[in-house]
Parts: sequence; C-alpha cells; structure tokens
Amino acid sequence: MKILLVNPPCRIPTHIPLGLGYIASVLRADGHHVTLMDLNAENRPFPEIEKELERIDCGLIGIGGLTTTYKFVKEFSSLVKKIKPKVKIMAGNMVSSAHPKLLLDNSEIDICVFDEGEETVRELANKIAKSRDTDNVKGIFFKKNQEVLFSAPRERIKDLDKLPFPAWDLFAIDIYANNVMNNSYGKKSINVSTVRGCPFKCVYCSRPFGSRVYMRSSESIVSEIKALKARYNIQYIAFSDDLFILKRQRVMDLCDILIKERVNIEWAASGRVNLVDRALLRKMRKAGCRALGYGFESGSQKILDIMKKGADIAQAERAIELTRKAKISVEGAFMFGMIGETEETINETVEFIKRTDLDINRLFYTTPYPGTPLYDMAKKKNRIPEDEDKYVSSLGEMYSTFLVNLTDMEGEKLKRLKEDAEKKIRKNFSVRVKLGNLKNEAIRIWTNMKKNLKKDGIFKTISWIAGKTKMRLSGE
Repeated sequence: MKILLVNPPCRIPTHIPLGLGYIASVLRADGHHVTLMDLNAENRPFPEIEKELERIDCGLIGIGGLTTTYKFVKEFSSLVKKIKPKVKIMAGNMVSSAHPKLLLDNSEIDICVFDEGEETVRELANKIAKSRDTDNVKGIFFKKNQEVLFSAPRERIKDLDKLPFPAWDLFAIDIYANNVMNNSYGKKSINVSTVRGCPFKCVYCSRPFGSRVYMRSSESIVSEIKALKARYNIQYIAFSDDLFILKRQRVMDLCDILIKERVNIEWAASGRVNLVDRALLRKMRKAGCRALGYGFESGSQKILDIMKKGADIAQAERAIELTRKAKISVEGAFMFGMIGETEETINETVEFIKRTDLDINRLFYTTPYPGTPLYDMAKKKNRIPEDEDKYVSSLGEMYSTFLVNLTDMEGEKLKRLKEDAEKKIRKNFSVRVKLGNLKNEAIRIWTNMKKNLKKDGIFKTISWIAGKTKMRLSGE
C-alpha cells in the first residue's frame, strides 16, 4: 500500500522527527511504499500543500508532531478529507497521545495512535491494506457512531535494538544537518535516540514513553553513528533523549566503545544534576561529549519542590562546576511563572543564574500541557479556559505569548517581572558568556553565508549580509 507520512511545521529544522523516521522504516520492512511530506523543513503554504495532496496517490496518511502542532493537524486533516474523503488519517506522537479524545472530537482525524507507534502503525497499515476492520488494533483511539473509543493498551517495545534505523533518506538531510545546533560550531549534525521512558515525576512533563525505561545497547548506538558518518558525513550527534544519562554504567560503556573504536564524533546530550559525577563527565568528554543540557527550571528550592523535580540547588551548582571542569559546555533552561512563583522566588532564580554564570537569554513561561500533572493542577485552580480546543490550538504560540497565569500575581505584573529578570540576567553576562555568544553568532552567520552562496550566488549573498548589518546597526 502507498502511505503518506507528514511532518507538520513546528520549529527550526535542526532535529529530524525520529518517530516518523522509525515508522517509515517499519512500514517499508513490511513492503509498503512510503513517501514523506516534510512541511517543517520545506515550510510550504497551504495552496501548495493542497496541490501536492491532489498529486499524491495513497491509501493511508499519517501525521505526527508535538502538542504545539495541534492547530495545524486539525487544518491539515480537514484539507485531506476535502481532497481524499475515503483515505484514513492517523495521528501520532504527543499531538495524539496527550489528548486523543479532544483531537478526534475536533478534527477529521480517524485514528489516534497512543504512545509508541511502530507496532501499532504496522498492524493498522496491514489491516487497512487488506480492507480489514481496525477496531481491535491495540493502542488506538478511534471514532465509532459519534463516540470516541479506546481499543486496548499495547505493550511497550522492550528490545529497541530490533527496530531498524530511521528512514533518513526521506528527509532533507542537508537542511537538518546544516542548521547550526548549539555548540555544534558549524559541523554537520543530526539527532539520535537511545532511550525511551523516564522514571522521574516532574509535574510539567508529559513523559511520552511513560515511566518504564528501555534502552538501546551501546553497540546499536555506535553502529547508527557510524552509518550516519559514512552516508552523510555527520560530525556531531545530538542525543535527543529525555534523559540520556539515566544509567551511569550504560553511558560509561558507550563512551568506552566510542573511544576504543575511534569513532571520532562530537556529541551533546541531556543530563540531570543529581546523576553526574567527576569520573563520568571526564569519560564523556574523552568520548566526544561537548555539551550537556540540564533542565534547571528554577533557582528556588521552593519551586523545584512544587515541580517535584527530585533535585536541589546544591546539586545543580555542583553539576555546573563539575561539567565545566570536565571542559563540557553547560546548557540549561528555566521556567517562569510556576504555581507558587513569587517575586522572592524569581529573585532566587536570577541570583542563581548570575552566580553560576549561565548563558541564559530568556525565561520560558510555564505552560500546562495536556497529559501532564501540571495541566490537571491548573484545571483544579480554574486556570485552563473552558474551551480546551481553543486553548490547545493556541499552544503553538507559547514561545511568544503568555497563555496561562498559574501564580497569584496579576498578569501584567508577572510580565513586567519576567522582562526585568531577563534584563538583569543579560546585564550580568561575563566576558566568557559574551565571547561565547559572539563566537556562536559568527559561526551561524558564516554557515548561512555559505548556504546562500551555494544557493543564490555572490551578489544576492552580499545583499543578504548588508541587510543583516543594517538590522544590527539599527538595533532591530
């Protein structure tokens, strides 16, 4: 059967949507013909998407993305049904798993795949290809007689090594690999997944794979890295797991293989402040680790406890110190406006960032996502609008819009405090941070300039540089 997979527009295309990549590989292994419409990489307008849909012949369409793509998924499914009314549409990833009933009630989506998708989509595709009923396929929500039903839970995939590598060839690798990631310093970079699940209980996290953890073997991971290097000359890997370093010995084993086999790859991963130590970080550095991202979230112990973070301020400070001593760059993120946030806790966060000399430019508004404990907490406090469909549709604007006030402060005051806090943080940037930012900016400009030269030639590139310079000088 011919199957169309769709990657909705979401963010700057630095990370391949690995979920769709795995789904495509599994479907191909069963003999299906898979095509991909990568709208995040190509950013097409709707009239162009409509023409493409009219041209493509398929018996099943799958679309997957984060919750922030909810509005687009609704609009896209409506367009599909107008052009191909008999073709079934399945949705996956968090846009499906976090709120399946909401999506099915408010869109033209036929089936929501819940949690892991490889085995579920394989069974769905094989049954649809043979015109068989799909109601008893485990792991799906579906519509029947105007009612949303759930079939049954599906067991997690325990041996992740059995999964084929993602179908990289379906994606515009050059677009993804050449978009500069933090600390990749212009090297060709791509993301790799090695772990599914997280045992921690942070209230803001949806934990897409649940609390039970399954991991790929070090041999499988190294094999994938070697394949990426051989096929696409990849020089930098971003391990895009929720928690790469959960099992210390596994990370040590992976590092040993990378060193022993001289894989010669630089990489970044996610860390946790209460799980790192000096020996581990030194081994990671030797094996190619150049950056670790920590979800600090707050510099206030009171807020960390409300978040159920399971870590403390002293551990965070120690992790920063040890990581830098190992010559690994420290990256981090902070939330602003959590339940219980006050002027005092905001000041604690600002002081934490200042004394640890973190390169933080902005604080992100705490946003409750469906499927998280924080969402339920916000609903109990009557902070989520009654029109949940409208609220979830607005989540794509969360980076630029203040959506929910979870604090006891007035909204305007909270916005002002956020702006003031960010100004204090930037004003405190040390020479190290300023030089690092200048270096990253120079690399980004140089990388974009090379792409423009290749695409548009020297005259248009000179015009592009002049435009950028004018913007900088005018402060735009």
